[in-house]
Amino acid sequence: MSEEPLFNDAAAYERLMGRWSRRAGEEFLRWLDPPQGARWIDIGCGTGAFTALIVDKSCPAEVIGIDPAEEQLAFARSRSGMTGVDFRRADAERLPFSEGSFDIAAMALVVHFLRNPQQAVAEMVRVLRPGGLAAAYVWDYSAHGSPTAPMVAALRTLGFEFPGPPSAAFASLTGLEGLWRAAGLEEMATSTIPVSVAFASFDECWTSLTAPVGPAGKVIARMSDEELRRLRSALSEQVGHKADGTIAHEARALAIKARKP
Repeated sequence: MSEEPLFNDAAAYERLMGRWSRRAGEEFLRWLDPPQGARWIDIGCGTGAFTALIVDKSCPAEVIGIDPAEEQLAFARSRSGMTGVDFRRADAERLPFSEGSFDIAAMALVVHFLRNPQQAVAEMVRVLRPGGLAAAYVWDYSAHGSPTAPMVAALRTLGFEFPGPPSAAFASLTGLEGLWRAAGLEEMATSTIPVSVAFASFDECWTSLTAPVGPAGKVIARMSDEELRRLRSALSEQVGHKADGTIAHEARALAIKARKP
């Protein structure tokens, strides 16, 4: 039986996660400190938020973005400045490239949503040249560090339950280190990336966090008007209201990088 796609609505995903992924991606890319002129593969590129940062800030020789959702790829292709990027529909567990094709392979906010992260990392390593860089970052679900944590908490106070990411066990530094070590990678380094966002109002925060994508978003999309009213009240108790009416929230990303022997 096929499962309901979690991220098939690209515009809704951008509404939910765009501002977060861009800020986390900027810090992640700065930490990677990649060389210019590298050949990149962005695995699970989604709407192309991180792909755009690669193009804008790293002067790559080549960038290929792959994702299983054609809706996400169409959104990524529509971004300005993406004319030189090759976006292809493919699965992380079965990359359609030969060994040694890339200098850098990255997964931005992908590992914890994979059904078989071990196979995906093995594929990442396979398509890297010797000495190539394998890197990823995830939201810190192990310590409620996701941008959606306030909404998840609000839903659960009302008795709504739903599954977390399929591979949430790897949304921790310990889990990532185990994956990278098992893949035979060397010169491993990790980093924690705090990401802060200020919403102009509670309405803006509500509009973002109720986007109908991801496990929580799919539950929200099926709620009645009365349930949504109760959820709005519960979310208001979870977020940080400031005196000027803005809403402040901080998430936390966990990053890892290592080289192929």
